[in-house]
Amino acid sequence: MEILKVSHISKVFGNKQPSVVLKDISFTVKKGEFVAIVGPSGSGKSTLLHILGGLEPPTSGSVSIDRTSLYNLSEDQLTIFRRRQIGMIYQFYNLVPTLNIRENILLPLLLDNKEVEQSYLNQIITSLNIDKIMEYYPSQLSGGQQQRVAIARSLIHHPTLVLADEPTGNLDSMNSREIVDLLKLANKRTNTTILLITHDMNIAMQADRIFEMNAGEIKEDK
Repeated sequence: MEILKVSHISKVFGNKQPSVVLKDISFTVKKGEFVAIVGPSGSGKSTLLHILGGLEPPTSGSVSIDRTSLYNLSEDQLTIFRRRQIGMIYQFYNLVPTLNIRENILLPLLLDNKEVEQSYLNQIITSLNIDKIMEYYPSQLSGGQQQRVAIARSLIHHPTLVLADEPTGNLDSMNSREIVDLLKLANKRTNTTILLITHDMNIAMQADRIFEMNAGEIKEDK
């Protein structure tokens, strides 16, 4: 089943001196796939991820997630869809410093006034080995632990798609391997579709499919 459809996406910044960041990008991702997008800095990877996550509209083209066209939604509809259907993992974690770990993980549910599925929460935090630090605050955790919390937050609402933007870019090699292994585990256990952006080919090789970006263009590495 096709869960993500990207059709002829282009992105241009500026008017007087336009900068073309993305050039006519099209691809699809099936439910349960783990896809990596690799490329050097400045190739357009993060801009593409922001467009896929509903954070930045394309100049032209369309993005559909589970047959919903993101940029045909109103701003309020897009905010709700993003909160319910998309999980985001960032390089610098983006945890809320004034909330403890439990509250950070449950934030997508709390914002949506949804009940906590305790058995699923327990499964996630046990798998990520963060069940003993739920009352801690982000400032008390290592980088690797904070990224585990970010992964838990991205999964807690059963998203249709998880987007990870250089999730290991701020970690050492040991923590990087562990984070990728945990994403693979989440992918297999919950059949969650994951699209990961990285500049590290060793990390990308763990994915089911690899797309290469260069100068705003994309091709699949066969």
